[in-house]
Amino acid sequence: MNGERQTGVITDKRAKRPSSWLLFFLAIVGLAALLMLAGEFLTVDTRLERADVITVLSGNDNVRLEATAKLYKEGYAETILLTNTGRTYSELNLPYSQLQVEKLIEMEVPEGAIHLMDFEAKNTGQEATGIIEKMVELRANSVIIVTDAWHTRRTKIIYSDTFSNTGMFVQYYGAASPNFHPKLWWLSAGGWQDVAGEYIRILGYFIKRDTNIPDYPALDFLKKLFL
Repeated sequence: MNGERQTGVITDKRAKRPSSWLLFFLAIVGLAALLMLAGEFLTVDTRLERADVITVLSGNDNVRLEATAKLYKEGYAETILLTNTGRTYSELNLPYSQLQVEKLIEMEVPEGAIHLMDFEAKNTGQEATGIIEKMVELRANSVIIVTDAWHTRRTKIIYSDTFSNTGMFVQYYGAASPNFHPKLWWLSAGGWQDVAGEYIRILGYFIKRDTNIPDYPALDFLKKLFL
């Protein structure tokens, strides 16, 4: 009798243990949920109000310029400001901003509505400085920043610092890209490059901001992998 009772107790304990397949399934579900949240966190959704200026950040021109032209035609602002990276276009040696102007004109944006930033920026943070300078010149107090959806979180983090004492009202518009889905980004190599690269840049920004260290060589190996 004692042996049977003991066996019954052991059997009951085993029955209460979750199977390895269930644990594996829960781990996969948890990981997928975490990856989805990671992509969604990078995107900032803003209900836009009319502004004095629409500014498009340099990069991924077709997506960002199309979104900018759309906002302009919908009446969100009467002025478009292009940032200046100082780059030229291939062997033609044409200023990059000139090609942006031509593309906007092709999208039926009047040339008189397009303004170029004088300050030559090398990164997102420097673009913010140039935008502020040009907004002061244009006597503009509010701006809609247009960039890729996955780039809006880092842009907001940086611009919240840069614009903090200006009294200017800043909004963010994430241009949707067919190559990026905030929930399914992890299913493509390009998604890993965009999302992982953004988190590395965000971490790098906080390190530089809070320590005043100009560079962070410890992250170089990650930058080479994803950037």
